Amino acid sequence: MIGQKDRVFLQHASISLEELVPEANFYRQLEECINLEFIRDLVRDLYSNIGRPSIDPIGFVKLQLITFFEGIRSERQLMEMVNLNLAHRWFIGYDLGEAIPDHSRLSKIRERYGFAVFQDFFEKIVKLCKEAGLIWGEELYLDSTKVQANASVNGLVDRATFETQDHLEALFDENSDIGMIAKYNGERLASHRNLTYQRITNKQISPVDPTASPVRQSGGGKAVLGYHDHYVVDGGKARIILHALVTSGTIMDNIPMLDLVDWVKTRWQLDAEIAVGDARHGTVQNIVGLEKAGIKAYMPIPDLGKRTGFYPAEDFQYDVKLDQYVCPQREIPLLFSRRKGEQVRVTERTPRHAITIR
Repeated sequence: MIGQKDRVFLQHASISLEELVPEANFYRQLEECINLEFIRDLVRDLYSNIGRPSIDPIGFVKLQLITFFEGIRSERQLMEMVNLNLAHRWFIGYDLGEAIPDHSRLSKIRERYGFAVFQDFFEKIVKLCKEAGLIWGEELYLDSTKVQANASVNGLVDRATFETQDHLEALFDENSDIGMIAKYNGERLASHRNLTYQRITNKQISPVDPTASPVRQSGGGKAVLGYHDHYVVDGGKARIILHALVTSGTIMDNIPMLDLVDWVKTRWQLDAEIAVGDARHGTVQNIVGLEKAGIKAYMPIPDLGKRTGFYPAEDFQYDVKLDQYVCPQREIPLLFSRRKGEQVRVTERTPRHAITIR
């Protein structure tokens, strides 16, 4: 006869979470390798001596580790998974009968800690790596990655209108007569601003994530909202990340490079000899800056002349008397724009002229 299993669950007081998690489980091994007791000292001044106990700061950091190792982007999804996964419960110290904290509390903790606490935490980890002999220090690798924001590029709104309304609503009640007038004037101000060309990031903003900006996805495709995450990595076998800087997606790799290298050398007292980066880091200014600091630069300089079918920059001659560049056909091209990030001037786009001059 066909069977039918009714979903009837009983309370089993004899079951132990300690016994349910296998000895070879990844999170058991991770628990043996790390000691996060120092975290409480980092955040102790942010809590009162009275009141209801908060979520354990060590448990909060362990939740962030679970987010990383499981590839989770949502805190709501994170807490749902922790509630179901026995190893996750064991790792953060919550027994089967204990209620998992609500996901909204994680956001409040992150806001309370702020950037300074997370930076201190990062530097403490690097310091421990250095004390353990995992940092070589003679070679520095430079790279970056694009991080997609949790916001849609289709949700962009006019920046001037958003910022004006946001400011005015902070001053006045939105439903008051003054607030309505202020809102109208904000929209009117935005509609009458200068109509000359501006980048999308200057004209539009995401109400969901105002700090995100449009970036091109790796491999092509439509732009998405996101950031640039810049890294400095030690050249030793352990490949320890020595510094990380998150910027707007409009900040290209070459712009913060010298500052990152200088910070790493000063903070960790490294006598770096070599810096390695890709063509996105290879500008004359960066290479000269590294050489002056006694660091050999290994990074190609991009050939901007190969990006189009126009004359390359080396075909132009500089006329000292005219203080102008002259194209191979002995004509003076008109300035079209300047690319500060690449340190070039772009000339008028005509078939006879090149488009880039260093």
